Amino acid sequence: MPPPNLLLHIPHSSRLIPPEERAQLAPDDRTLASELLRMTDAFTDELFAPTPFEAARVVFPVSRLVCDVERFPEDADEPMATRGMGAVYVKTTDGRPLREHLTAAERARLIETWYRPHHQKVTDSVAQLIVDGRGCIIVDCHSFSSRPLPHEPDQDPARPGICIGTDDWHTPARLRDELVAVASAAGFSVLVDRPFAGALIPATHYRREPRVRAVMIEVNRRLYMNEETGEKLPCFAEIRQAVSAMVAAAGHYPQ
Repeated sequence: MPPPNLLLHIPHSSRLIPPEERAQLAPDDRTLASELLRMTDAFTDELFAPTPFEAARVVFPVSRLVCDVERFPEDADEPMATRGMGAVYVKTTDGRPLREHLTAAERARLIETWYRPHHQKVTDSVAQLIVDGRGCIIVDCHSFSSRPLPHEPDQDPARPGICIGTDDWHTPARLRDELVAVASAAGFSVLVDRPFAGALIPATHYRREPRVRAVMIEVNRRLYMNEETGEKLPCFAEIRQAVSAMVAAAGHYPQ
């Protein structure tokens, strides 16, 4: 077997909000707990279990309510900023204030404290994997609500079990089709780029480095957790095994 070449990127699994960041958030504790339940890709750091194909993983250590590393850093470049949910959120999913008085200096601090170090870690990890001429595949690991959240652009209530997100430059059609086939064979309904599209690629390599490939795997939360309580379902291990099969399919993609 060739050396492992997968980099798993897990950006939204954490519920941690450090005390110094909690002080900047407007909702009371009960409201904030509800927002965390809706917005966290709960257990994805466990759902995407290590496989022999994994060379590295980068897990964002704090909640996306502190800073969302899947957004573009500048609001002018980020479509979700129009909904108050750019890299630094000022609104909750239902449009209520999350940060009421975000200054430019505070936003810059959050980007420098959380966003840039995380992206540098991803960039460095990719660079290490392609240093000897090999390719690598970034697997962007997510889950999503079974019901559209108010802030989400895709409000179609008919949501698949699995969403495969692609980039038209960095996601080979063969890789996309193989993941769809594996998920379908496991009995899941699958859509490509719906309800979510794209896959994370470091800016340094974006549309410059063909050895860097990327794909997003999104798992519907109803498959593995109780979305009202946040608890795992008894079938969690079974779903984790199916997700591992998808990750392995990415790992088998020719380098």
